[in-house]
Amino acid sequence: MSARRLAGIAVAGVLLGACAPIPRPAVLDELDHVRAGAAAAESKRHAPGAFARAEKLRGDALAALESEDRSGAQILGEQAIAAHAHAHALSRVARAEAAETEAKAQRSAGEASLAGLEAEQSRVAAEVDALDMRTKVARDAQPVVPSGKADADREKARLAAARSLALQARLLCGAARLLIAPAPQDSSQPASASPAGPQPAGASPAGAQPSAASPAGPQPGSAQPGSAELATQLEGATAAIKKLDAELAEASSSTRALPAPIDQASRARAGCLAALTAARRAATPVTRAPGAGDALLAELSAAGTWSPVRDDRGIVVTLRGLFAGNALTKAGEARLRDLALVATAHPSFPVAVVVHTDREIRAREEPAWAARADAVVRALGPAQGATAAGAPAGPSIAPFLAGSASPVVDPGGSERARNARVEIIFVTPETL
Repeated sequence: MSARRLAGIAVAGVLLGACAPIPRPAVLDELDHVRAGAAAAESKRHAPGAFARAEKLRGDALAALESEDRSGAQILGEQAIAAHAHAHALSRVARAEAAETEAKAQRSAGEASLAGLEAEQSRVAAEVDALDMRTKVARDAQPVVPSGKADADREKARLAAARSLALQARLLCGAARLLIAPAPQDSSQPASASPAGPQPAGASPAGAQPSAASPAGPQPGSAQPGSAELATQLEGATAAIKKLDAELAEASSSTRALPAPIDQASRARAGCLAALTAARRAATPVTRAPGAGDALLAELSAAGTWSPVRDDRGIVVTLRGLFAGNALTKAGEARLRDLALVATAHPSFPVAVVVHTDREIRAREEPAWAARADAVVRALGPAQGATAAGAPAGPSIAPFLAGSASPVVDPGGSERARNARVEIIFVTPETL
């Protein structure tokens, strides 16, 4: 081959080499692989800002390659890969934060659900306990067996016991009435001036001691909405007392020996106790254990001056020597003022004032004893309880005349004066 021909071939090769395109940097291929992966898709969803920056660097790298800046394309491509890695890291942080937020929300929902389940469990447990108690009471209850005939002395004792049970029934129904239809009485009006004030039992014969009267305030039927069933039960128990009063009056005044209504008295007391228990159950939340009565008993006991006791009605404080004639003594007023502060501090406890005597009361003496009951009620009222203006009203206060139907010592003994007393009863508003 001639030298001229070889030179032409060399020149052609040089010209062909000069026209060939610049090879694509390998980093751009790697960049394409990175942006097509799952990490980039995740970055695009959870860290769109960082993903956009990485895409801008990739565009700059391609633009540098088109302008034949291979070095610039290489550098920008590497920066784009690093930006994608950074975006992936940010997306993982964002995903972790979202998972944490969701976990916290689920935890809060779980805690709320658990609290609801615990409250429901407490309610169901309380209902189960109540049902167990009712079942036990029903199982252990003994039917009332008729008392049968007895000799004259025993019938006389039965008659006295029936009067005492009638008094207990009236006081229990009075306590239930205070819970079902509470209404603080106006202490400026004497209780004896109102038909609802203390009076002797309606049909008591001459010479028979007066029993407790209905408490001041609304009668059954004026209870709060939802207590109509309780009011009906209380009306039934009250009707049984009225029937018992008639039987007691007949047995006391009859010239022939009549059986004492001891069985009817027991049933009347049981009916009033059932009405009081139903009123307490209706007012007792099943989600917590009762304890208001225990707290008040502990408070009065801690004072060291009251000697309180508990009975079916509530917490009882017995006072003696309150009166000089028909007026309260200064010492008696001071003790009643102290009790008024206790009553004001516990407004959910209605207060029953029960006046007992040491002898039978004649009809002409009843107004004087009613005036004594009114004086005690006024002393326990808000005006004496240091209630500030605008403060909530104090508890309901109702007077009762018990007469001599419930002595604590022998009525014919040397200490019969102890039978004259005033009971201040804080009626427990919830189950014991």
